Amino acid sequence: MRSILFLPTDKIERLPKALGSGADKVIFDLEDGLAQDKKALGRSNFADLANRNFDGQPDKFLLRINALDTDEYQDDVKMLKSLSTLPYSIAIPKIETADQCRTFLKDLGTNISILPQIETPRGIATVESWDCSNIEFSGIGFGSADYCASTGGDMGKASLAYGRGKIINAAAIYNADALDGVWLDFRDPDGCREETKYVKTMGFKGRFAIHPDQIKPIHDAYRPTSQELEWAKGVLEEAKTAGTGAFKYQGKMVDAPVLAVARQIISRED
Repeated sequence: MRSILFLPTDKIERLPKALGSGADKVIFDLEDGLAQDKKALGRSNFADLANRNFDGQPDKFLLRINALDTDEYQDDVKMLKSLSTLPYSIAIPKIETADQCRTFLKDLGTNISILPQIETPRGIATVESWDCSNIEFSGIGFGSADYCASTGGDMGKASLAYGRGKIINAAAIYNADALDGVWLDFRDPDGCREETKYVKTMGFKGRFAIHPDQIKPIHDAYRPTSQELEWAKGVLEEAKTAGTGAFKYQGKMVDAPVLAVARQIISRED
């Protein structure tokens, strides 16, 4: 998932534009993107779409529910239990422990993949040491804006470095994609593209977006350069005749991890 585009559930009429943006996934929002007096409408809109089998593409959609300690959470779960079809995954905000994920699964009464959003100092502190047995993650998300609201950071690279590193490492531990938070200025596609290139080098496999115009710069950032593609294709071609074990390519050693990087680059070629 290179891109996950937020869509408030009270703005369901914007779904065609969201899908037309080319986003890899669309995440309907019942939490921060929705005013308190719109929550019931948002649940009703989402239920209508779900009970139409998401117009034939349930794997395209996620839903972000309200946090477990809010009054809205129980209404969200009740709505989900009424659906004939569940979305691809459920994003849960402000997750701090694996047990909170299990609490949601128990409340829902069925298995579904979870995208925990880690956005509190406690969540960042503990995320690498969870017992994740019997939990399927669709990704591990970084709630950078909420995190900085707690720490007093300015959303710059330095203020986010520690949290981002923890998310990337945890995602690798749990064999899940690390997903970065949003670029807040949707009128600045160049800034979005450059920051996405930066988090890509850190190890993030994708990020959230708040506007359809952010999808192209995100995808541009994740598209391999011609130099990367030339190197990756050369490595894989050399591997065909190199036999087993490590070998040299362009004067540098290539082993299994390097081959994995080359395959990842090729997989991102559009």
